[in-house]
Amino acid sequence: MKKLLIIITTIAVLGILASVGFFGYNKYQEVELEKDELNAQQKDKSNDNDNEGSGFSNPAEPTAKASETGNNTEENQDNTQQQANDGSETVEVSAGGTHRTVNKSELAHFRINRDNVFDYVIAAVNQTEGGDASLIKFQQPTFNEQGDGIWKIAANNKSGVGAYTFIVDQDGTVTIYNGTMDEVIDKQKVTLN
Repeated sequence: MKKLLIIITTIAVLGILASVGFFGYNKYQEVELEKDELNAQQKDKSNDNDNEGSGFSNPAEPTAKASETGNNTEENQDNTQQQANDGSETVEVSAGGTHRTVNKSELAHFRINRDNVFDYVIAAVNQTEGGDASLIKFQQPTFNEQGDGIWKIAANNKSGVGAYTFIVDQDGTVTIYNGTMDEVIDKQKVTLN
C-alpha cells in the first residue's frame, strides 16, 4: 500500500512538474513571438522614417527625393516658411546667465532678426545635401546677445525621429547640429536674394 501511495504521489508530482513546464514553455514562446513582432514593427518603422522623414539623408545614399521634388522646392519652402514664421511678436533673449523677453521690434536693427532668421535656416537646410526643410518642425528662436548676436533654433523631424539645433550668426553663417549640438551636420554661409 505504501508503494502504491509513493507511485501515485510521484506520478502526481511529475504531472504537476510537466504541466508547469509546458505552461512556462508556452508563455516563453508567446513572449518571444511578441518580441519578434515588435522588433519587426520597429524595424519597418525605422526604415520608413529613414526613407521619408529625417529631413536630412545620408550622403552615401542616393537621394531620388531631390529630383522628385525639384518642381515643388519653392512651394515646400513657402509652406515651411509660413509654418516657421508664426507671427510671434516676442523673442526670448539671453545674455550671460540672464534671460528676458523682448518685443521682436527691439531686435529689428540686426541684419538677422526675428523676421528673417527662418529664411536663413530654411535656405541652409535645403542647400544641404539631402536636406528638405518641409520635413522639419521648427521651435521658436532665441536670441543670444554674445558677440554680434546669434540666433538658436531647436527643431524636430515631423516624423518624430531626430532633433536638430540651428545656430545663425549675424554674417549669415548657419551651423546645423544633430541633436542638442552633439555633432555638426553642416555649416554654410547663406546669402538671401
